Formats: sequence, structure tokens, C-alpha cells
Amino acid sequence: MDIKNIGPLEEKVLNILWNKKTATARDIWRELKKEREYAYSTVRTILTRLVEKKIISQKMDKNKRMYIYTPILTKNELERKIVKTAINSLLERFEKSTISYLVENLSESDEDVEKIKRKLEEMRKNE
Repeated sequence: MDIKNIGPLEEKVLNILWNKKTATARDIWRELKKEREYAYSTVRTILTRLVEKKIISQKMDKNKRMYIYTPILTKNELERKIVKTAINSLLERFEKSTISYLVENLSESDEDVEKIKRKLEEMRKNE
């Protein structure tokens, strides 16, 4: 699942789907048009990418005329996956600097530092 890159338009489409729960490409296109004019084909392309990334699913409606799109991941689940991917990538490439940054900037107490250390060790073991 390539979720490290979620573009601004993909995010708008996802927000519409999270609000509506299910929608057709035309529903999403109409919603996006309220803000700015987008080509219908652009919306279809974005939906295809999100399906390929396994963030949303598509199934044919009962009349087999159009796809119905549904989120697979909640907003929170997607955000967590993106953060995990980013942190893992940073740890792989710049382990010491990443850990140092996290400890120095994201902790306010010794207890927080220990939580971060434990979480990083868990992540390493699960790779």
C-alpha cells in the first residue's frame, strides 16, 4: 500500500467520502464543483488511485451502471498509517537524528521520553 503520498485533491475526495460514507464518482464530482471546477475524468483518476492504494473500495451498483465508492480506512487509520510510514522511513535513513528530534521536541517529561523509547523499540521489533 503506497500511502506516503496523499495529494490535496485525494484528500478532498476522501473527506467527501468520509462524510457521505458511500458515493458515486458523479456525487463526488458535484461536491468538488461547489469549490472549484474539476474535470469529471480527473475525479475518476483520483478515485482509481485511491482504490489502488487500498484506501477506498469500489463495487458496481445493482444495475451495473456505475461504481459506488466506500472508504476502507477511517481518517484516523489513514493518518496513523501515513505517520507510521514517515517515521519508519526517517528511522531507516536518519535513526539517531530522528530519535534525538523526537525526544527533544515531543516530550515534556521523563515519563514521555520513556514512552517514546518503548514505542520505538516496539516498532523496530515489528519491522
